[in-house]
Order: sequence, then structure tokens, then C-alpha cells
Amino acid sequence: MTLLAYSVGNSFFHRMDPSVKFIWAFVVCFTAFAVTNVYALATLLLSELLVIRFLAGVSLRTLGRNSFIAFGPAVGFFVIYSFLYPSPRTVLLDLSVVKLSMEGMAYGAAIALRFPIMVLTAIVFMLTTDQKKFVLSAIQVLRVPISIAYMEMLALRMAPLVEEELGNIVEAHAVRGMDLYAKGFRKKLERYRLILIPLFVRVVKTIGEQMAVTLESRAFGAYDRMTFMERLRPSKKDIAFLLAWVGVFLLFIFTGYGDLGQYLNSFVPAR
Repeated sequence: MTLLAYSVGNSFFHRMDPSVKFIWAFVVCFTAFAVTNVYALATLLLSELLVIRFLAGVSLRTLGRNSFIAFGPAVGFFVIYSFLYPSPRTVLLDLSVVKLSMEGMAYGAAIALRFPIMVLTAIVFMLTTDQKKFVLSAIQVLRVPISIAYMEMLALRMAPLVEEELGNIVEAHAVRGMDLYAKGFRKKLERYRLILIPLFVRVVKTIGEQMAVTLESRAFGAYDRMTFMERLRPSKKDIAFLLAWVGVFLLFIFTGYGDLGQYLNSFVPAR
């Protein structure tokens, strides 16, 4: 199973209407940016991990194999912002040029926690969402124009295709004896060139041609109205789940754990 490809399943998230799931993902990401309290962000991250495990049916061990994409950059953000906080008051470590402060660590943690929340939300959405149903749901439920819905499908489809092609190219170079762990800037640059150029050609030529043939063979845009063999409607459980997360967002805001105005103006985490 690739990280960004749809995985067939029968969990609550797999059965959820794709449009409701898309709105849920937006609410979670918006909540992560609106909340400024570090403990509230940690609670939000823990809640999402529980949702991924029990409602989406994705094993944390399976997710953990590729967790670096979510948690790796977060560690870097925490370290950088902890030392580069503009106006430290409680200094813990003074290195003359930079200072590690309590305020900087809180600021860095707030920045760092937002990244895995957003990345994990995107991953669980792609793992549990059939692209075809997402497009149909966007057209039927959200009343999205057909052209925009198709562009959304292309965006979701492109990521796993690029990931798959990249794996094929790397394996092909490995069979030919290419040193995948070359050291030195010049050797690494040459290695990346041998990987990225074939990847670009494959994506533009092969995948582009396949999509063009698909559009022409199915007479895309020939008629103003579309007919559907399957009618999609969100269930009461889907709506209740979405409203529960909207309630979590409002709870964080009205209890003082987040401040939209404060975030939009200065992006300063709560003390």
C-alpha cells in the first residue's frame, strides 16, 4: 500500500460521504490554525490519531512506517522557532547569538504541532476516499461545477501516480547498479537528475496522454447535464460526526484556547 493511494476498507471513514469528509478535513486544519494553546493542539493531535486508528481503520504501525513526512519537519520547526523567538523573556539557554526561552519553546511547539495535524488529515482523507465517489459527491452534494470537480480528481490522482512512478524509477536504477546512497554534493545532484528527469517525462507524457484519452473516450463536456447511476447522500451519522467536530472548534475558541483575531494579526501562541 502506498502512502497516498486509496485503500479499500469498510470502516466508518470509508463509508462516510466524501463531501462530508472533505469538510471535516477543512474543519480540522482550520481548528489547528485557530487554536493557539499548546496543550489544546496536543489534544487535537491525539484525538486525530484515535480517529485514524478506530474510525478509519488505519493501523498506526502501517502509518508509522511513513510518519517521518508528518513528524520529521515538525521537529525541525520546533528547534528553529525555539531559538529564533523574537522577544524572549524567560531565557533558559543563552548562546549569545541565539537564545532558548520558555516562550520560544511554546511558540515552536505550537507551530510544530500544526504540521502533523494537517499532514495526517490529508493522509487519512486520501487513504479512505474513493476518487470516483469523491467527484460524484462533490457534484451531487456540494453542487460543484463538473470542471472543478474533475480538477479535484486530478489533484488526488496525481499524487499516488507520481509516488508510484518515482518508486519504479528508483527500482530501475537500483537494478542497473546505481549508487542510491552516494555521498558528496556533485554525486547527489547527478543522482537526483537521473531520477527527476525520467519522472517528469513520465508524468507529462504518459499520464497526460492517458487522461486526455479518458476525457475524449467518455465525451467529457459534451452535454450540459450529467446523469448518475449512483446517487450519493450523506447519512445522519456523517452529519453528526461533522457537527461534533464543528462543536470542538467552537469549544476551543469560546473557552479561550484559540483566538482567530490574534492568529490572523500576529500568530502569537497563548501564554
